[in-house]
Order: sequence, then structure tokens, then C-alpha cells
Amino acid sequence: MKNIKSLIFLLLTTILTVNAQSIEKIVSDKASSTCDCIEKIEYIDSKADFEVKVKSCAALSAKDSTKVFRQTTFHEYDKLLQSKLFEDCNAIEIKLAKLRKNYLTTNMDSLYSAEKQYKDIEENLIGAYNLSFGSRSPEGSPTLFLYHQNKYVITSFGEIQMGTWRVVKEKYLHLNPNKTKYPFNVYGRYNPSIGDTTKTSFLGDRFSYRTLITYNETSKNPINLTPIFNKDANCFDFPYVHKTTSVPKQISLALNQSYEESADQKITLYNFKNTTNFNDFIVFEHTRAENKMPIRVLIDGNKLVFRESQVTEKSSLPKVGSEDDTFLKEMSTINNTPETIYYNFGYKQFKSEEINSKNYSYNKKLNNFIYREKVPPSYEKNVSAYDNFLQVNKYIMLQDVTQQQKEFKIDKKSIIYTVCD
Repeated sequence: MKNIKSLIFLLLTTILTVNAQSIEKIVSDKASSTCDCIEKIEYIDSKADFEVKVKSCAALSAKDSTKVFRQTTFHEYDKLLQSKLFEDCNAIEIKLAKLRKNYLTTNMDSLYSAEKQYKDIEENLIGAYNLSFGSRSPEGSPTLFLYHQNKYVITSFGEIQMGTWRVVKEKYLHLNPNKTKYPFNVYGRYNPSIGDTTKTSFLGDRFSYRTLITYNETSKNPINLTPIFNKDANCFDFPYVHKTTSVPKQISLALNQSYEESADQKITLYNFKNTTNFNDFIVFEHTRAENKMPIRVLIDGNKLVFRESQVTEKSSLPKVGSEDDTFLKEMSTINNTPETIYYNFGYKQFKSEEINSKNYSYNKKLNNFIYREKVPPSYEKNVSAYDNFLQVNKYIMLQDVTQQQKEFKIDKKSIIYTVCD
């Protein structure tokens, strides 16, 4: 009896060992063939595309599925296969590194110029796409709107992104956010009322102690740069205006992400030449837009696949002529860096069409535009500068811009200091 029990135990042990070796071999063989398949992938457009192609490479045949089913669960098999792939398959990291590098390529002209136009696919894509992917937010869901002329708008709570879109290789959609040529823009005008002094307004929500400025010439090395705001700035009081006692020949700006300085550290300095002797400036920052990366998704009929678990289906655009339709179309065609802009003394923006209409006339002495129509009875005499529409100033972009790599030092004091008591 004892011998029979020992024989049964030996048989069971042998069977289990064979099974363990068998599943290990299936995983090893499949990992090897999957890795070979991954190595042969010629083009990867996005993470979603890579997921789909790796999944295709790793797909089991009916015969192998039966072998796996006899010995373990498919969930356990997937875990073993993934572990083996990430342990032994260098092709995965090589392809991912190439994809990351591809994402950082800002100029896609070489790819796009070789691509033909896919008019039918583009026409079918035009519509609205909910980007909540099943999650709910009290502020509302982000939505992608694809319009004709390859313009798009993404709306979300507190932010709007505009850009251009195109179809690549028949099955990929590229969303390229609008970007400015430089992370800053400077506009100026001559203000007769301030003479040989200067005032500069900073518009944007990204100015901080990391944004540096100098009105001086930049030949010295290292150069002294001044933070626009103090490090612990709070209690902001719009507008943010800085005044100086002379007119600069140029305004130089830089963004120091780490807010550190060292003997050998250099920073990119953007020099905006004041060739027309302006003394009244508006500075815009576009650092948030500069950091926005292209979005690439898979096209699946009337669906867009952002990731395997993030799929959205097309719905209709807002009704033509509706308020939403008008707003979104205006946003899709807006120019973030026009050559001229119009602001009042409280830094409220006005549309050029409004200023260049019969409602305003140019005043040479003041070098601005004066409201010429009858002032409405509802207009208050003590209205704030921001709401005052009686005088509007025209600012012109400074387009003579150079870049330098400079060693630098940071001044301890900022040009604007604001802290709550």
C-alpha cells in the first residue's frame, strides 16, 4: 500500500512538473515570436497605435489558446507573457524611445508633405467628440470639435485649445495645437502722456518669479535678470504694470524653469528690439501653449481611439448659427499673435473691427482712438479704467527679435511685489 501511494505521488509530481515546463515553454516561445514581430513594426504613430500593434503581435493562435486553457487561466498567462517580454524584449524599449522622440518632433512637415489628402475620411470625421471617457464632472465634459479647413477646438473647464488637424496614413488623426514662434510677445506704442518714461503691462496667468526680464543691453556675461514677480506672490491686483524712468532700446525676457543659477548655467534670452521708440508696452507669455504636445489618436470609422480604454464616438456639431456654433468657429480661426492689438487704459481688449468703424476716430495728439458717438445715458462718469471705452490704444507687435544663450544672475528683488499682509 505504501508503494502504491509513493507511485501516485511520483506520477502527480511528474505531471505537475511537465505542465509547469509546458506553460513556461509556451510563454517563452510566444515572447520570442512577439518580440520578433515588434522589431519588424515600421511605424508607430501613438501609444494607442503601439498598444494595438503589440496586442496583434501577441495574439494566440487557436492551437496555442487550447494549450494555455488546459494548463492555466488566460489572465495568468498574460501576466507571465508580459513579464517575459519586459524582461527579455529590448525591442519594446527601443520602439517606445523612438515614439517619445517622435512626439518631441515639432516640425512634421517632412511627414505631412509626403502624405496625400484623405478627403473622404476627413469629411467623415467632422463633428464633436466627448472626451470624458465615461467619467463625470460637475464643470462639464471636455469636448473636441473638428471643423472644416482642418481647424479644431477643445473646450474644457477654464481652458480652450485651438489648433489644426489632419489625417495621416489613412488611419491616424493628428491634433496639432497652435503655438507661437516665441514663448513671449511684446507689443508697443508711443504714449505722449508719459514722455521719456516707460510703462509695461504683463498679461497672462503664467508670469511668476521664474519669468525674468531686463531693459538693459545684453552684451555683458553673466547678465543680471530680474524676476517679474516675487517668489511667494499672492493677492494679485490686475493690471500688473511696471514703470521705468527711461525708454529702453530693447526688452529681453527669459523663462527659468528651475529658478536656479550657477557659474556655467545658461538661459535662452529673447530680445525684442524697440526700433520705433515706443514707451508703452504690453508683454504676453505663451509658456503654457509652448508646452502643449500634439495629440495623436487612431481612427476607427466614426470613433476615435485615444487609448484602448479611451474611445469616443462622433456626435453632431452645434447647430449652425447657434451661439455655441458662432463662438467655436470664432475660436477655431482666431490669431493669437496679430500684428496689432487694441486695449484701453485698463487693459481690456477691443476688436479691431470695432475700433476701425465709424464709432471711433483717431486722435493724433493723444495717439489713440476716441469714441465719437453719443455716450449712452447709462454710462457712469466714475466707471473703472477697465470698463472705460471712450479711449482705446493701438499696440504694434515688436517683430525684430533675436535669441541668445547667456550666463545669468538673478536679482533678489522683483519688479512687481505683491504679498498679502
